[in-house]
Amino acid sequence: MAEQIHYRPAEAKQYRQDTLAEFERLEGRVAEINGLLDELYDSGLIRWLKDFAGAFPQISSIAVESMNTPQGHAGMRNLLVVAQQLGKIDPDQLERTFSAVNAGMTEAAKPVSDDTPYNPPGVTGVFKLLHDKELWATLSPLIAGAKAFSEARRENASEKAKKGDDAAD
Repeated sequence: MAEQIHYRPAEAKQYRQDTLAEFERLEGRVAEINGLLDELYDSGLIRWLKDFAGAFPQISSIAVESMNTPQGHAGMRNLLVVAQQLGKIDPDQLERTFSAVNAGMTEAAKPVSDDTPYNPPGVTGVFKLLHDKELWATLSPLIAGAKAFSEARRENASEKAKKGDDAAD
């Protein structure tokens, strides 16, 4: 059998001009990728990902076993309901609501000192509170929310009762 010839012309060892231009264009990106890989390696994230990928069969079997229980089924269904309901809420409205809740909780968590005067309103004070516009402006959204919540609960209960009556027929 004949031996392979290892001769290559000199121009075959050089890159074409368009290939050199492509290398120069990508050189900065390759340097950034190498820097990113160095940072990920130094931080230990690559080792963690490697260990996680190696343990994935065991992790997935534990997750599947815990999901295959009545509590796991209920938990997944609850997560789906929460996700569906969150999808119906305007994100800006949700952010404002949580900001308000956070402000209220911060105010409620402030310690009350013994020297803080507490003046019970008395009968006339209660009567004055009933006519306080600022108080009603504060309480109105809470009352409207409680009414809407109550109405929705009543509707759900009546739908459930109606389904129960249909199933009995």
